[in-house]
Amino acid sequence: MRRFNRNLSKKSRFFIGALKSNTIGLFSKKDFLIIAFFTLLGAGGVFAATLITISTPDSQGAAYVAATACDENVTVTALTASDAATGQLYVATIALSDVDQTPSTGCGYANAEVALKINGQMTYASWTIIPSATNDTFSFTAATFSINNKYANTLLTPFQADGLTNVAVKMSGGYKVGDTGPGGGVIFYASTTGFNCGPSYTATGSPYNYLCYYLELAPAGWNNNDTPAVDVGNKTYSNNTSTASGQDFTTVTTEGYSAYERANWRIGMGQSNTAIMKVSGAISTAQAAVLAYAGRLTAGSWYLPSMNELNELCKWARGQLTGNLKTACNSTGSLKTSTSAGEGFMPTTFPYWASTELNAGGAWSQYFIDRPANEWLAGLIQNRTKADNYLAVRPIRAF
Repeated sequence: MRRFNRNLSKKSRFFIGALKSNTIGLFSKKDFLIIAFFTLLGAGGVFAATLITISTPDSQGAAYVAATACDENVTVTALTASDAATGQLYVATIALSDVDQTPSTGCGYANAEVALKINGQMTYASWTIIPSATNDTFSFTAATFSINNKYANTLLTPFQADGLTNVAVKMSGGYKVGDTGPGGGVIFYASTTGFNCGPSYTATGSPYNYLCYYLELAPAGWNNNDTPAVDVGNKTYSNNTSTASGQDFTTVTTEGYSAYERANWRIGMGQSNTAIMKVSGAISTAQAAVLAYAGRLTAGSWYLPSMNELNELCKWARGQLTGNLKTACNSTGSLKTSTSAGEGFMPTTFPYWASTELNAGGAWSQYFIDRPANEWLAGLIQNRTKADNYLAVRPIRAF
């Protein structure tokens, strides 16, 4: 069986600039900068860094390794079956296997695109790569489209194996910290293994494989463009100032969480915490402000961050590295107070509310900026009386 040629010759590279006008309309110009792209070269078929050249029918059952921008070892296989009447090999499935589904560092949340030249005609298909901590297979076949079953968004009509002459694969998109998220804010935390999320910290509300992988902050001006267009201040915790809400206070034994190791501190727990703080109709409470915002956006599911989530947000707001839950926010860096989309943090010395309850009458908060008069530095975590009405608020969401 013949291996396909994945190496670009120096001569071939000189043609790329001249052939931009013939680029297949799946990609933008910037995609020429990454490893995996493909271009229609007239009668020459599909040309790509991940080009698969197939010249004999008996090669159709072989699997070949192709490189993409987010995964250097995607295996592409044309799965064949022999027709008993004609003896011809037919291709019923093109499989992309061993796809790295890890978000941020792999292809999780990315779009996979494939171009096939079948009997001289171009056929295209694409997938959304479901984020996961494992590698898996995505199939272009005659099965009904289902993103959860990892099928392509179009159906493949079986064809004689010798009709397939070229295949090209490209992965693009996905998210990393600093990117704009689906809700219009900035992604400030990414997990490669995923975390529980949703209104009950269960599979309900967790979009992929029952897990979430990212935290996104609401954009500056989220508070209906109050002046200045930064986070809301002067908010009490909720309209419940004296009763335990029923948050989960069990001890967390998983390594990596805060020293307090309470379940209601965890990454992904903020939505559950917010939902049971006691719904308030008074906009003077932190909970009400967040819930009012959640109802205005189609992205939905905005909430007040848990203590661990707030600590990660504090680190991002001051330009510190996020992702390590053992690392506390500190006073290094400068607070992002600009009114640009991903900033707008309170420039005053108000601390920020977490949704994490301490007890019946108290909840947790964190300073994002120094308060020299009290010798309190940014990153300081303090418990507060729920009735305190001078704290700031910034909603986040998990996806």
